[in-house]
Amino acid sequence: MAMGTVMAMVRKIQRRRSRNNFFPMAWFQKENKQYFFYEHDMHSHILPGLDDGVKTIEESVAIVKRMLALGVRRFSFTPHISFPSPMNTPEIIRDRLNLLKECLLKEGISLDADAGAEYKVGEYMLELIERDNIASFQGRRVLIEHSFVSPSPSFEEVVFRLQEREYIPVLAHPERYPFYAGCILERANTLKNRGCKMQVNLLSFTGFYGKEATRGAQILSDAGVIDYLSGDIHSMRQIEHLEKFMKSKNSAFLFKRMNT
Repeated sequence: MAMGTVMAMVRKIQRRRSRNNFFPMAWFQKENKQYFFYEHDMHSHILPGLDDGVKTIEESVAIVKRMLALGVRRFSFTPHISFPSPMNTPEIIRDRLNLLKECLLKEGISLDADAGAEYKVGEYMLELIERDNIASFQGRRVLIEHSFVSPSPSFEEVVFRLQEREYIPVLAHPERYPFYAGCILERANTLKNRGCKMQVNLLSFTGFYGKEATRGAQILSDAGVIDYLSGDIHSMRQIEHLEKFMKSKNSAFLFKRMNT
């Protein structure tokens, strides 16, 4: 084969490589564009070793860093409290929050954060409310949830008692309760009329919890009744799903809706 022919083939291969290097870079930059932003995450299970969420302080630090990179600027951590377990206390939660802050500070990160809890509603809460021993966040907000099996029989009374003590009840992920399916907007409006706020999980819009949760989240979003959007992050796997959603064009509609 003539030398000129060989050189021509080499140049052709180089041009192909150049093009192949360019397009992946352009694709990478496009994929890393972020379409949805939120500054305050007020529902997560990132404090280590308190519930079914993050287990180690190292993973807690890693997840917080990734959420900061997504634009989250303030955190209200909400580990589970339910009877009989886990019966975390405000003191235990506060100590774990301080540990996380100290670890992040060693890496030069001053975290803007407080901590409450996510209470599974039950009669045990009535005594805690009476003793004013409730883990609240951001001006006496209290995150509450139903069991996923059936609504709590004491839900109405717990909400009333919380409000009587000047707490602000926030219902966690109403879109995920199967017994709300088919009437979720009616249930949400009834609770909002009683002064209860609505918090929806961002991952519900991705299909992470199933089609019914996605449908419920979309209904609440379309109706404009969502007060808070949060990650409800329990693990590194979930933060990866959250990153993918926030960098997807599928999240752009939500950003526009929540900022109008």
